[in-house]
Amino acid sequence: MKKLKLVSLLLVLCSTLAFGQNMQEHKVVSGETIYAIARKYKTSVETIYQLNPKLKGKTLQVNAKVKVPSNNADETVAIEKENLASIPDSHTVTKGESFYSISKKYNLSIPDLEALNPKIKPKRLKEGVVLKIRKEEPVNSDQSPKQVLVIVDANQVEESVKEESIPLEIKKDSTFTILHKIKRKETKYGIAKLYGISIHELETLNPNLPSDFPVGYDLIIKKDVEKETEVTSNTELSYDEEDIVNKMSKEFTSKADLLVDKASQYIGIRYKYGGTTSNGFDCSGLMCTTFKEIDLNLPRTSSDQAKYGEKIKMKESQKGDLIFFATGRKKRISHVGLITEVNEDEIKFIHASTSSGVMISSSKEPYFASRIVQVNRVLE
Repeated sequence: MKKLKLVSLLLVLCSTLAFGQNMQEHKVVSGETIYAIARKYKTSVETIYQLNPKLKGKTLQVNAKVKVPSNNADETVAIEKENLASIPDSHTVTKGESFYSISKKYNLSIPDLEALNPKIKPKRLKEGVVLKIRKEEPVNSDQSPKQVLVIVDANQVEESVKEESIPLEIKKDSTFTILHKIKRKETKYGIAKLYGISIHELETLNPNLPSDFPVGYDLIIKKDVEKETEVTSNTELSYDEEDIVNKMSKEFTSKADLLVDKASQYIGIRYKYGGTTSNGFDCSGLMCTTFKEIDLNLPRTSSDQAKYGEKIKMKESQKGDLIFFATGRKKRISHVGLITEVNEDEIKFIHASTSSGVMISSSKEPYFASRIVQVNRVLE
């Protein structure tokens, strides 16, 4: 293990020295990111961090000087190829190692490591097992597409990321796997929105994603994109009306499912006036906490939440909508729930009840049937 660390340190040192001979400085301007700088100088984000290790994890300051490789692309590519060549073809598992720790060691995603070793079960990983780390090179490499692994950090993605494009130049006959490493407080919705994909697409690309959304896990954002020509952030993609409607419908359903799943995690938690945490919720506090999962900040009280979004007819209710009640003597809105299911004329909703805490109830129950005031759609 010590030898491996020493070899890694020497590789980084050699790489840094090599870049130092062909290097220049870049002055940061307002709104610039590491990712934008890497694109400008036709290099990788990892290369920028190798040259500027103190910048990792920090926010770029205006007028700061960042070391970048010179415009000699051939030399840059040669160095990057040399670094890739240092990765071994296989790895022998030692005691206590897991797919996660091995993937981190070799800068791989867990799905890619599993794909390289389809017959080996992650939960049954034993000491002494030999894992493949790199794909075998094809015999005629000139006629085969090259595989490029792009690891993207949220802080390195420009604000100009549009819904249907990611600001990466994709060359013809290339295959890309784009990854995102989960950070603290990040959500599925936030990451999906960042890269212009739906939550459903994100979940489909990551079928083995743990339910606790662990920090440090590598999410697949885009996989095996073949034969695209120079797709950039300025690319304009056209869709007919039906495609747009279908995409919006899937996105709405994905958000609604995510909200219901989140709220359901709190079932059984006690009622607490003013509560917004798992120590206790009131009705509007439960809604505020749940909708933060999709980066949507609702007003704090049920009466104010009733003014948010669009008021719709009861018969148009869907999963993900908010349903409001007047439970006091003055017939004013004083209670709110999240609709979980609609069956003909019955609406089921999750809410924080003063008597039983977080639970699921029905509009058919006499108490609620006579107190329903309105339904609001707050999802786009």
